[in-house]
Amino acid sequence: MVNLCKCLKYLEMPDEIPLPLAFNPYKHHFGFLLKATEKWQKMPWEEVEPELLCIGSNLIDFYLGELSVEEVSRQTVDFLTNRSLIERDVFLRWLDPPHWKKIELSDGSKWLIKQGNDTQRYVHIHPAKRSPHTTRVRAVTLKTVLALEIKHVKLHAVSLENLESVNQIRKEYLNLSPIKSLRKNESGILRLWKLFRAASY
Repeated sequence: MVNLCKCLKYLEMPDEIPLPLAFNPYKHHFGFLLKATEKWQKMPWEEVEPELLCIGSNLIDFYLGELSVEEVSRQTVDFLTNRSLIERDVFLRWLDPPHWKKIELSDGSKWLIKQGNDTQRYVHIHPAKRSPHTTRVRAVTLKTVLALEIKHVKLHAVSLENLESVNQIRKEYLNLSPIKSLRKNESGILRLWKLFRAASY
């Protein structure tokens, strides 16, 4: 597992995420990645690869809603500030037990709040499981789709005929094993790739 603070400290936490929040938009925010892919398409792969490491390798709760990273951050800070929970000691007492809390933002999405590992970014947030505007994806699936987008694989319709191209990208750029099929019930690549394609037009 890639440590969030270590990973984003290396890359610098995006400016939209204020203290004391720790939030990894690389693995949790669709809109952030849409903008990132535009930048990554113009960069050498060697510079893109460290940023993709922040996605990790686990199952991810992936936010698809319209709230920007900045707005998610602002509403979370406002929630804590308005309840006098923003100071670290008070915040930690509020969490214990059960060591996490769930809040709802303006679009109805639910977000988990936990203790962050960094002393300055001690409020760790990410989308809650089965939250509105959120889907679950595998990290390797997300990386595969991002690599397809970044490397300009222009597939008019991802189908079984494209399996060779998908596996070539996985092997050449991600060091991942090949998949046997792109059928809907066997892979989430189709579903996620269509989301990115639809949002790109």
